[in-house]
Amino acid sequence: MATVNPQRGYILGLTAYIIWGLFPLYFKAIQNVPAVEIIVHRALWSALFGATLLLVWKHPGWLRELRDNPKRVAVLAASGVLIASNWLVYVWAVNNERMLEASLGYYINPLVNVLLGMLLLGERLRRLQWLAVGLAVVGVAQQVWQVGSLPWVSLVLALTFGFYGLIRKQAPVAALPGLVVETWLL
Repeated sequence: MATVNPQRGYILGLTAYIIWGLFPLYFKAIQNVPAVEIIVHRALWSALFGATLLLVWKHPGWLRELRDNPKRVAVLAASGVLIASNWLVYVWAVNNERMLEASLGYYINPLVNVLLGMLLLGERLRRLQWLAVGLAVVGVAQQVWQVGSLPWVSLVLALTFGFYGLIRKQAPVAALPGLVVETWLL
């Protein structure tokens, strides 16, 4: 059994957040490229890089498992469409001066996840969790008030990512093989 190294997890998490935080700078640098073209490249290179990692890290049996389970592949196709939609709206928002709305979408997303969990998965919140959700709702309401209108970009990002997570749970495939299949199917 593999040992878990919490420090490695923190480093990988921090690295992911730094990369995610730098994405807007990159997308701004290539803002003359249409958002759809950026997403096509993102999907293509993610699929190729991910497939290479699968070969190098030798993930045994994942392809056979998917081949023998077409329902799982269909779920991954649906989740792939949702994540690609999320990527597309995000890139479009960054390149069209809608960064506040894009950021707000990812702030709203945990609230969408909680709502979906309660409504569709039967999850229940404890008292302190209700307090946390309430405070987050107040924060979102204050941000929406400052924007001055219902931020459709924020809602699309929060909903596509929330439903992506919900649907992705229906296909119990490891993260890397799942991402590779999602991007292949795009």
